[in-house]
Amino acid sequence: MNMNQTTNMNQTTKKQLPLWGKILLLVLLVVGIFFVRQYLYEIEAEEYRREMNEQKYAKPVSEDNEALLYYHQQVPGREIFLAVEEDVTDDGLKDLVVVYHNPEEGKINWMVGLLNRGDGTYDITLPTRAPIENQAIRFFDMDREGAMEFIIAGEKDGQVGYAIYRVIDGELIDLFGENMEECC
Repeated sequence: MNMNQTTNMNQTTKKQLPLWGKILLLVLLVVGIFFVRQYLYEIEAEEYRREMNEQKYAKPVSEDNEALLYYHQQVPGREIFLAVEEDVTDDGLKDLVVVYHNPEEGKINWMVGLLNRGDGTYDITLPTRAPIENQAIRFFDMDREGAMEFIIAGEKDGQVGYAIYRVIDGELIDLFGENMEECC
């Protein structure tokens, strides 16, 4: 048998997958990818919940916290989900980061910073979107240059997201985020 005959024989013995088989294979591939993604999201969500339970995140302030009382007085009617304290402006004064819900706006959560003026009053930053469920904040000094950055993480319907913020010129600035559109 020569080389040409072997090549022809190989080509004739190979069977082509019918169109319905190709479509079925494609559907199985898409479904498989979907389930793998869901599994990975569940692992990420479980890891996030475990970190929260390990207390790596800031502890909420008490209901009688001076800054929180100030916020309630200035902006009444908000449901507070999380309020944590840290000197984010590097001025020696404790500031407050608040995650809240305005019942008039539906299923949307917001976050503001209360920047301590040192005289019992606070500058309140413009609000930015915040996660819907399981909100947690952790403070850290990313660039080792004074002002603290913080990471906010949370969920919405099992989708986990986070963003890193810094206060710049009196406003919360989003430095980096991942999947925040999925959890806000």
